[in-house]
Amino acid sequence: MKKTFALISALLIVLHVLSSMTLAQDSSDLDGLWKPIRGRRCRASSYQRDGENHDYLSIASGAKAEFLYVEGRSGCIQRIWMTIAADDPAYLQKVRITMAFDGEVTVDSVPIGFFMGTGPWRVNDLTTPVLNVMRSRQGNRDQEGVGAGSFNMCWPMPFENEAKIEVFNGSQSAIKQFFHIDYVECRHDAAPLLFHATYNVKSPTTPANRPRTTDVDSNYVFLSAEGYRGRYVGTLLCVESHPDRGGKWYEGDDMFVIDSEPWPPRLHGTGTEDYFGMAWGCHRPYQAFDHGVSHYERNLTDHDRFFDGRFVLYRWHLVDPVVFEKSLHASIEAGHANECEQHYESLAFWYGQRVDVSP
Repeated sequence: MKKTFALISALLIVLHVLSSMTLAQDSSDLDGLWKPIRGRRCRASSYQRDGENHDYLSIASGAKAEFLYVEGRSGCIQRIWMTIAADDPAYLQKVRITMAFDGEVTVDSVPIGFFMGTGPWRVNDLTTPVLNVMRSRQGNRDQEGVGAGSFNMCWPMPFENEAKIEVFNGSQSAIKQFFHIDYVECRHDAAPLLFHATYNVKSPTTPANRPRTTDVDSNYVFLSAEGYRGRYVGTLLCVESHPDRGGKWYEGDDMFVIDSEPWPPRLHGTGTEDYFGMAWGCHRPYQAFDHGVSHYERNLTDHDRFFDGRFVLYRWHLVDPVVFEKSLHASIEAGHANECEQHYESLAFWYGQRVDVSP
């Protein structure tokens, strides 16, 4: 009994210390509110210039609109908010965003639903440090189908001389696009790592037809960046697993090959559900600080296996970024030994600057 009491007492002391550390950290963060800030606060938004209340851009089908263009000044985008009124139920996939910083296209025609973390099928509530979505109740009523909502992004996006954001409407009808882009004009002490979001899709994946994986050649690729130094900071993965196609998607291992290191890489995982912070499969919608399931849809058919359905998973490397100096190849097996023939779609978030890797 005495040993049990001593153990409980020690545990309470540890919890008290951790709580005190958390409060101290929170207090330290709040102290930043009164300290001097460098830079000039700015915003680009869709407000109606004549003072009326039609605070959106109307973008015709097949047209694009420029949301932000900054030239000849340095700074950093701090936050993006937007919402879209659309008639096409596929607008989350067909409305695309492109970004360029300092003359480099770093976000190239990425579907807006995927870019904001909810995926192609439905607007779902999402709460994370960098992406937040709230599904709307239009007309004060819950909506069926894809729905609409508010999309919030807090990835910092620095630039030295130029920043440009465009949206293309590939849906079947005009959309109303509301947006805020909040940024600060400021000087950088050194050349910043630029924000990137690299999109990939393979539908279906091709089975490798071999018993084991001893390289990354057949893996599904999140990112292949050559001639860059930087940090890999997050992954979004969309999987549609259909019972009429083979493979258990959740069994694939993640692999990060840093600076062309030899096989096996230092960062080699143990399963797709493990990399995304789960265990023994994907079981329900779930949201945490750095991992979760933003879309969970089962029963696509009347003969689904227990792992079939539509899923959107996220994994942020906010406390464990993958740092590289010359190159990074980030990938995952599509099922054990790449056995799957399923729909895979992904977005890799990373920061990088080009470097000279010539001998």
